[in-house]
Amino acid sequence: MIRKLQWLCTIAAVAGAAGSGLAATAWAGEPARKADTRTVLSYQSTLKDDDNKPVAGIFQMVFELRKARNKRAFWKEKHWVAVDNGHYALALGRHSALPRDLDPKTAVIVITMPGIGEVLAESLSGEALTNEPSLAGGGEGKRIVPYAEKAGFAYEAEKAANTDRLGNFTAKLLQDALDELQKRKLKVKVGKNHVNLSSVGGVGGTPFEAVCPPGMLVVGIRGGAGIYIDNFQVVCAPLE
Repeated sequence: MIRKLQWLCTIAAVAGAAGSGLAATAWAGEPARKADTRTVLSYQSTLKDDDNKPVAGIFQMVFELRKARNKRAFWKEKHWVAVDNGHYALALGRHSALPRDLDPKTAVIVITMPGIGEVLAESLSGEALTNEPSLAGGGEGKRIVPYAEKAGFAYEAEKAANTDRLGNFTAKLLQDALDELQKRKLKVKVGKNHVNLSSVGGVGGTPFEAVCPPGMLVVGIRGGAGIYIDNFQVVCAPLE
């Protein structure tokens, strides 16, 4: 019995060692994946309105790189940018690869917004280029998740769609207020305080008074006039 157990243990040990060796050989034989890198431009700026006041929100912007005194862009990238109190920052070059020979000291960045046009053009001399892995963990997959930059905007929109408050009012308070208005039979009446406007014309003539019937208001006048006012008629309309 003891010999049988020893024999089984020996077989298990040999099998384990062989399996480990095969696994090690297979792992070692697999070519190592080299993590790709890309060059990105860390850019930050400000956005203000026509009154030179900082703005806030999420805006679509198009970033172009040009040579000085050249209106033709040699690189372009579009982003949804979150602006907070006029300030924003982002990394350029994650959607479209930046030129390898890019020199920030000689490049000009031009920013445009759909429906507005050019909002900024300045030198990149103060910006820095850095390298970062383009693939997470060296694995294969998409470099950029489509529309990921809209995630913050979508999150805010979802909160707005499901919000239970409007300012200082909860959904229940608003509903109660609407229900109360529907229950009431609101009546509108003309006040007793009259306002007399300044008279026009001379001091002669026979005095007269034209008043709209109860429940009506003056909405205009009609008449005929030459050198003098020949006739005058008040136009009234009911309250609804």
